[in-house]
Amino acid sequence: MIKKVFNPVTYLLLGLSLLSINSHATEPQDHSQHAKHPVKMGLHGMLLFGSQYGLFASHLPMFHQPHNAQVVFKLSFADPKIQAEVINGINVSAKSDDPVWTIVPTTFDLSRLDPKHSNHTSQLTVDVVKGHFERGGEMQWQAQTINVDKIVLFNPLPLESGLNKSANNDYHTLNYHPDDKVQFIVNTLSVRPDADHIVRIDNVQTPLPSQLTLAADKRLFISEKQLSSALSGKENVTRIYLELGELK
Repeated sequence: MIKKVFNPVTYLLLGLSLLSINSHATEPQDHSQHAKHPVKMGLHGMLLFGSQYGLFASHLPMFHQPHNAQVVFKLSFADPKIQAEVINGINVSAKSDDPVWTIVPTTFDLSRLDPKHSNHTSQLTVDVVKGHFERGGEMQWQAQTINVDKIVLFNPLPLESGLNKSANNDYHTLNYHPDDKVQFIVNTLSVRPDADHIVRIDNVQTPLPSQLTLAADKRLFISEKQLSSALSGKENVTRIYLELGELK
Protein backbone atom coordinates (compact mmCIF):
# COMPACT_ATOMS: atom_id res chain seq x y z
CA MET A 1 0.00 0.00 0.00
CA ILE A 2 1.26 3.45 -0.89
CA LYS A 3 0.64 6.02 1.84
CA LYS A 4 1.73 9.57 1.35
CA VAL A 5 0.23 13.00 1.63
CA PHE A 6 -1.59 13.71 -1.61
CA ASN A 7 -0.36 16.70 -3.59
CA PRO A 8 -3.01 18.10 -5.98
CA VAL A 9 -0.50 20.16 -7.98
CA THR A 10 0.10 17.32 -10.44
CA TYR A 11 -3.60 17.03 -11.15
CA LEU A 12 -3.95 20.81 -11.47
CA LEU A 13 -1.18 21.00 -14.07
CA LEU A 14 -2.65 18.07 -15.95
CA GLY A 15 -6.06 19.69 -15.92
CA LEU A 16 -4.63 22.94 -17.33
CA SER A 17 -2.92 20.98 -20.09
CA LEU A 18 -6.21 19.31 -20.98
CA LEU A 19 -7.97 22.67 -21.16
CA SER A 20 -5.37 23.78 -23.67
CA ILE A 21 -5.87 20.61 -25.70
CA ASN A 22 -9.66 21.01 -25.65
CA SER A 23 -9.44 24.64 -26.77
CA HIS A 24 -7.56 23.56 -29.90
CA ALA A 25 -9.79 20.61 -30.75
CA THR A 26 -11.11 20.76 -34.29
CA GLU A 27 -14.40 19.00 -33.48
CA PRO A 28 -16.53 19.21 -30.32
CA GLN A 29 -17.24 15.91 -28.62
CA ASP A 30 -21.01 16.04 -28.99
CA HIS A 31 -23.12 12.99 -28.31
CA SER A 32 -26.76 12.88 -29.48
CA GLN A 33 -29.02 13.71 -26.54
CA HIS A 34 -26.37 15.93 -24.87
CA ALA A 35 -25.33 17.86 -27.98
CA LYS A 36 -26.44 21.22 -26.54
CA HIS A 37 -24.22 20.97 -23.44
CA PRO A 38 -21.84 18.05 -24.06
CA VAL A 39 -19.53 16.82 -21.35
CA LYS A 40 -15.95 16.35 -22.46
CA MET A 41 -12.49 15.06 -21.67
CA GLY A 42 -11.21 15.99 -18.24
CA LEU A 43 -9.94 14.92 -14.86
CA HIS A 44 -13.16 13.75 -13.23
CA GLY A 45 -12.73 13.24 -9.49
CA MET A 46 -15.41 11.19 -7.76
CA LEU A 47 -16.69 10.57 -4.26
CA LEU A 48 -16.32 6.91 -3.22
CA PHE A 49 -18.73 5.39 -0.71
CA GLY A 50 -20.52 2.15 0.12
CA SER A 51 -21.17 -0.61 2.63
CA GLN A 52 -20.04 -4.16 3.26
CA TYR A 53 -21.97 -5.28 0.18
CA GLY A 54 -20.38 -3.00 -2.39
CA LEU A 55 -19.27 0.41 -3.59
CA PHE A 56 -20.67 3.47 -5.34
CA ALA A 57 -18.98 6.43 -6.99
CA SER A 58 -20.46 9.87 -7.57
CA HIS A 59 -18.79 12.27 -9.98
CA LEU A 60 -18.05 15.66 -8.35
CA PRO A 61 -20.12 17.86 -10.68
CA MET A 62 -20.06 21.53 -11.64
CA PHE A 63 -22.28 23.71 -13.80
CA HIS A 64 -19.58 24.15 -16.43
CA GLN A 65 -17.82 21.94 -18.94
CA PRO A 66 -16.34 19.40 -18.84
CA HIS A 67 -17.95 18.54 -15.48
CA ASN A 68 -21.59 19.32 -16.26
CA ALA A 69 -23.11 15.97 -15.37
CA GLN A 70 -24.14 14.26 -12.15
CA VAL A 71 -23.13 10.63 -12.51
CA VAL A 72 -23.60 7.89 -9.90
CA PHE A 73 -22.70 4.25 -10.48
CA LYS A 74 -22.00 0.91 -8.84
CA LEU A 75 -18.41 -0.25 -9.14
CA SER A 76 -16.05 -3.01 -8.14
CA PHE A 77 -12.27 -3.19 -8.08
CA ALA A 78 -10.73 -5.73 -10.42
CA ASP A 79 -8.40 -6.79 -7.58
CA PRO A 80 -10.54 -8.52 -4.90
CA LYS A 81 -7.97 -7.72 -2.20
CA ILE A 82 -8.14 -3.99 -2.98
CA GLN A 83 -11.95 -4.23 -3.04
CA ALA A 84 -12.01 -5.71 0.48
CA GLU A 85 -9.51 -3.19 1.84
CA VAL A 86 -11.36 -0.21 0.36
CA ILE A 87 -14.69 -1.39 1.77
CA ASN A 88 -13.12 -1.86 5.19
CA GLY A 89 -11.48 1.57 5.09
CA ILE A 90 -14.70 3.30 4.05
CA ASN A 91 -16.72 1.62 6.77
CA VAL A 92 -14.15 2.62 9.40
CA SER A 93 -14.13 6.21 8.13
CA ALA A 94 -17.94 6.32 8.16
CA LYS A 95 -17.79 6.32 11.96
CA SER A 96 -15.30 9.20 12.06
CA ASP A 97 -15.55 12.96 11.58
CA ASP A 98 -14.14 12.67 8.06
CA PRO A 99 -15.94 9.96 6.04
CA VAL A 100 -14.78 11.23 2.63
CA TRP A 101 -12.95 8.98 0.19
CA THR A 102 -12.38 9.87 -3.45
CA ILE A 103 -11.16 8.23 -6.64
CA VAL A 104 -9.38 10.01 -9.49
CA PRO A 105 -9.70 8.29 -12.87
CA THR A 106 -7.17 8.93 -15.58
CA THR A 107 -8.53 11.57 -17.96
CA PHE A 108 -11.51 10.42 -20.01
CA ASP A 109 -14.69 11.68 -21.65
CA LEU A 110 -17.32 11.69 -18.89
CA SER A 111 -20.13 11.27 -21.42
CA ARG A 112 -18.88 7.72 -22.03
CA LEU A 113 -20.48 6.77 -18.72
CA ASP A 114 -23.87 7.52 -20.25
CA PRO A 115 -25.48 4.08 -20.81
CA LYS A 116 -26.79 5.35 -24.17
CA HIS A 117 -23.35 6.36 -25.41
CA SER A 118 -22.24 4.44 -28.49
CA ASN A 119 -18.83 3.90 -26.89
CA HIS A 120 -19.94 3.40 -23.28
CA THR A 121 -17.01 2.54 -21.01
CA SER A 122 -17.11 -0.35 -18.56
CA GLN A 123 -13.69 0.12 -16.92
CA LEU A 124 -11.63 2.99 -15.55
CA THR A 125 -8.12 3.27 -14.11
CA VAL A 126 -8.18 5.22 -10.85
CA ASP A 127 -6.11 6.45 -7.92
CA VAL A 128 -7.76 5.93 -4.53
CA VAL A 129 -7.51 8.74 -1.97
CA LYS A 130 -8.60 8.76 1.66
CA GLY A 131 -10.10 12.23 1.91
CA HIS A 132 -10.75 14.73 -0.87
CA PHE A 133 -8.15 14.42 -3.63
CA GLU A 134 -7.88 18.21 -4.01
CA ARG A 135 -8.05 19.05 -0.31
CA GLY A 136 -5.20 17.28 1.40
CA GLY A 137 -6.31 13.66 1.04
CA GLU A 138 -3.91 10.73 1.48
CA MET A 139 -3.12 8.53 -1.50
CA GLN A 140 -3.88 4.87 -0.73
CA TRP A 141 -3.54 3.06 -4.06
CA GLN A 142 -2.55 4.14 -7.55
CA ALA A 143 -3.52 2.92 -11.04
CA GLN A 144 -6.20 0.47 -9.95
CA THR A 145 -8.74 -0.91 -12.41
CA ILE A 146 -12.40 -0.56 -11.51
CA ASN A 147 -15.37 -2.13 -13.25
CA VAL A 148 -18.32 0.14 -13.93
CA ASP A 149 -21.00 -2.35 -12.95
CA LYS A 150 -24.19 -0.29 -13.23
CA ILE A 151 -24.98 3.36 -13.96
CA VAL A 152 -27.56 4.46 -11.41
CA LEU A 153 -27.85 8.10 -12.48
CA PHE A 154 -26.61 10.06 -15.48
CA ASN A 155 -27.96 13.57 -15.17
CA PRO A 156 -26.62 16.23 -17.59
CA LEU A 157 -26.58 19.70 -16.02
CA PRO A 158 -27.55 22.95 -17.76
CA LEU A 159 -24.90 25.64 -18.11
CA GLU A 160 -27.27 28.63 -17.96
CA SER A 161 -27.86 30.80 -14.90
CA GLY A 162 -31.20 32.09 -13.69
CA LEU A 163 -33.30 29.03 -14.55
CA ASN A 164 -36.40 28.30 -12.46
CA LYS A 165 -35.85 25.92 -9.56
CA SER A 166 -38.37 23.42 -8.22
CA ALA A 167 -39.99 24.02 -4.85
CA ASN A 168 -39.01 20.48 -3.86
CA ASN A 169 -35.76 18.59 -3.42
CA ASP A 170 -35.65 15.11 -4.91
CA TYR A 171 -33.30 12.62 -3.27
CA HIS A 172 -32.34 9.45 -5.12
CA THR A 173 -32.06 6.35 -2.89
CA LEU A 174 -29.19 3.89 -3.33
CA ASN A 175 -29.36 0.37 -1.95
CA TYR A 176 -26.62 -2.01 -2.97
CA HIS A 177 -28.30 -5.16 -1.69
CA PRO A 178 -31.87 -5.86 -0.47
CA ASP A 179 -30.58 -7.15 2.88
CA ASP A 180 -28.28 -4.18 3.45
CA LYS A 181 -29.08 -2.14 6.55
CA VAL A 182 -27.05 0.72 5.08
CA GLN A 183 -28.57 2.89 2.36
CA PHE A 184 -27.62 6.21 0.80
CA ILE A 185 -29.57 9.16 -0.52
CA VAL A 186 -28.24 11.61 -3.10
CA ASN A 187 -29.69 15.03 -3.84
CA THR A 188 -30.68 15.08 -7.50
CA LEU A 189 -29.18 18.22 -9.02
CA SER A 190 -31.26 20.50 -11.23
CA VAL A 191 -30.16 24.11 -11.89
CA ARG A 192 -27.60 26.43 -10.35
CA PRO A 193 -27.15 27.06 -7.51
CA ASP A 194 -27.52 23.59 -6.01
CA ALA A 195 -26.02 21.25 -3.42
CA ASP A 196 -24.08 18.03 -4.00
CA HIS A 197 -25.42 16.37 -0.85
CA ILE A 198 -24.90 12.67 -0.09
CA VAL A 199 -26.11 11.04 3.12
CA ARG A 200 -25.57 7.63 4.70
CA ILE A 201 -28.46 5.97 6.52
CA ASP A 202 -27.68 3.13 8.94
CA ASN A 203 -30.07 0.74 10.70
CA VAL A 204 -32.57 0.70 7.82
CA GLN A 205 -35.25 -1.86 8.67
CA THR A 206 -37.13 -1.77 5.36
CA PRO A 207 -35.84 -0.51 1.99
CA LEU A 208 -36.51 3.15 1.39
CA PRO A 209 -38.53 4.29 -1.64
CA SER A 210 -36.45 4.81 -4.75
CA GLN A 211 -36.97 8.56 -4.47
CA LEU A 212 -37.71 10.94 -1.60
CA THR A 213 -39.34 14.24 -2.51
CA LEU A 214 -39.24 16.85 0.25
CA ALA A 215 -40.22 20.52 0.36
CA ALA A 216 -37.11 22.62 -0.12
CA ASP A 217 -38.54 25.90 1.19
CA LYS A 218 -35.86 27.79 -0.81
CA ARG A 219 -33.08 25.68 0.72
CA LEU A 220 -30.56 23.95 -1.51
CA PHE A 221 -30.54 20.77 0.56
CA ILE A 222 -32.46 19.06 3.35
CA SER A 223 -30.53 18.80 6.62
CA GLU A 224 -29.77 15.43 8.15
CA LYS A 225 -32.11 16.29 11.04
CA GLN A 226 -34.95 17.00 8.62
CA LEU A 227 -34.21 13.82 6.67
CA SER A 228 -34.32 11.82 9.89
CA SER A 229 -37.71 13.34 10.72
CA ALA A 230 -39.01 12.33 7.29
CA LEU A 231 -38.01 8.70 7.94
CA SER A 232 -39.13 6.44 10.78
CA GLY A 233 -36.76 8.05 13.27
CA LYS A 234 -35.03 4.75 14.05
CA GLU A 235 -32.35 5.21 11.42
CA ASN A 236 -28.98 6.84 11.97
CA VAL A 237 -28.63 9.62 9.38
CA THR A 238 -25.13 11.03 8.79
CA ARG A 239 -23.61 13.28 6.15
CA ILE A 240 -20.96 11.88 3.84
CA TYR A 241 -20.52 14.87 1.58
CA LEU A 242 -21.83 18.39 1.00
CA GLU A 243 -20.55 20.79 -1.65
CA LEU A 244 -22.11 24.18 -2.32
CA GLY A 245 -19.27 26.37 -3.58
CA GLU A 246 -18.59 24.41 -6.77
CA LEU A 247 -22.28 24.52 -7.76
CA LYS A 248 -23.00 28.25 -7.65
